[in-house]
Amino acid sequence: MNLYEELREALREEVKKHNLSGQNISIRCKALSAEEAIGNPDHDDYPIIKGKEVMVEAVFKETKGQAFTDEFENADYTIEELTDIELNSNKKRASFIAGLNAVFRYLNLCDKTIHCKDNEPKECATNLPRAIGAVNNVLLVGYQPRFLEMLATNYNIRVVDMDQDNIGTNKFDTAIEPPEMIDDAIKWCELIFATGSSIVNGTIINFLKQYKPVLFYGVTISAAANILKLNQYCHCGH
Repeated sequence: MNLYEELREALREEVKKHNLSGQNISIRCKALSAEEAIGNPDHDDYPIIKGKEVMVEAVFKETKGQAFTDEFENADYTIEELTDIELNSNKKRASFIAGLNAVFRYLNLCDKTIHCKDNEPKECATNLPRAIGAVNNVLLVGYQPRFLEMLATNYNIRVVDMDQDNIGTNKFDTAIEPPEMIDDAIKWCELIFATGSSIVNGTIINFLKQYKPVLFYGVTISAAANILKLNQYCHCGH
């Protein structure tokens, strides 16, 4: 069973266990504006502010679940439709993961499914070294400016990102490397610190098959981390 089928089966089991099937319930997914998603932080270099990513939000019985993605749909799913959705594109996986976060949050099976706002991302980064611990070489997967700013002053750091506008640039005295360098960077590092949105774009499998510790960050992976027993860092999520 691949990991997406495992997530789908976990959702089906909870729907059955809690008698959610057959109810007139909908999962409404929509893309949030940058201000809705992250508020008004002091810095304007976050991917969501630059328009490179959007935050998809699903609402289930007034409980919210979110997911970062580069593709989205404004969709309305019944819970039965959500359990059967074809997970063959980023936009479909984003809807499914946001909906999964909303349902699992409603059932108190996970927390931190809503992104932090304003200056909380900076606070989150400040607390990051405590979560990373005593290692030397850290691989950051997915350029997150406040995280890189903090990591670059505390560790040997490499960054791999998918955004062509970032690749080849130098951020906080660190070169942003292309996805083709991921295998080399994984061999080099002692810890993989990867964006939870890798569960949406499908690259998560690159990290789960490695014999290196992995810590996923952000709200996107909240329910999946619970189901798949993954380590998650989201200090200021709501």
